[in-house]
Amino acid sequence: MDEEKLDITWDDVPEPRDAELASWVFWHMCPGIGPRSLRRLLTEFGSARLAAHAAARGARRPAFVSCEAWRLASSAPDAVSVGQGEIELASRCGARVVALPSREYPSLLRRIYDPPAVLYVMGKATLADVPWIAVVGSRSATSYGTGAARYLSRQLVAAGAGVVSGMARGVDSAAHRGAMEAGGVTAGVIGAGLAYQMTARLACLVREVAQTGCVVSPFNMTYPASRGTFPARNRVISGMAHACLVVEAGARSGALVTSAFAEEQNRDVFAVPGDINRPTSAGTNALIYDGARPVIGARTFLEELAAAGVPVKLPSRREAEQAHGLRPVDAAVLEAVQCDTSFEDIHRSLSMPARDVLTSLSRLEVQGLIVRGAGLRYSRKHC
Repeated sequence: MDEEKLDITWDDVPEPRDAELASWVFWHMCPGIGPRSLRRLLTEFGSARLAAHAAARGARRPAFVSCEAWRLASSAPDAVSVGQGEIELASRCGARVVALPSREYPSLLRRIYDPPAVLYVMGKATLADVPWIAVVGSRSATSYGTGAARYLSRQLVAAGAGVVSGMARGVDSAAHRGAMEAGGVTAGVIGAGLAYQMTARLACLVREVAQTGCVVSPFNMTYPASRGTFPARNRVISGMAHACLVVEAGARSGALVTSAFAEEQNRDVFAVPGDINRPTSAGTNALIYDGARPVIGARTFLEELAAAGVPVKLPSRREAEQAHGLRPVDAAVLEAVQCDTSFEDIHRSLSMPARDVLTSLSRLEVQGLIVRGAGLRYSRKHC
């Protein structure tokens, strides 16, 4: 096959619709068929639908197509119907199918090596025309980590960026919530199909994010989560983004996989410095040692993004105050307050002097966010 024909860009491929889109989905569901194989099928047969018809008619399997994929295509009664069934399932779940040549497909993701041929998207926000920044970190984050993620995400959306993360506990969830609290757009990428049975926590977050943002999966609707699906999810997160921010991560955190993909994709990597005595900061501190840019404040972070060509606007001081609402230290303290939490427990969970914790608690009480009970015990306002 003429190698030059394989060097066409996806911008040259028309957006698939109707039967052709269904055929794209069918091939996406076949094992071993990635975007390069699909592009070769388009080159050799003219369209995804014609490639499926050729397989059904008993055509010889191209060398670049796996035996299993060609067997599925040749045994399927109607590839278009199979793909259409998947599209209808997505629609019933409130999702849509976005193919690689689609205008909604994230332009940066399209340019990485071997991008997903199809994305399943649930939610009101569009993936296109948003300067996404990846904000990731540990599932077992400290209150400092979740507070920093929330705060920085609020600042990012105030500057006109969107926050993309992985919907996991800890830093990811805090990043999504910070973006939503500031009225911005957030995208959550999950490591399973959108119709796969989710935990109650994840299902709740999916509903929240989809109301104003979007939830994305590169997997077929019922594809199960496994260890192997999360690197693919992380690769989409970094691929969508102009830059990757790791807020808090241990030495073996999955967030470091995302940052490694970001480096491969020529994205700037930022990291929030952490306590050298905490294992949860070992990964982020190592990233900084290895050359990641340290985030020492929200404004300098935004200035560095702007200098790197990311289309963000630096908010005025008043806009910044409205965006975060809380100082980083107050956000961290608020995260440590649950229902009827003692001062000792709050102080023990934070890496700051007792005097600073008391000062922060007083500010939060004045703002009406917490209530002080007898014996220096604190509760959130709505406990």
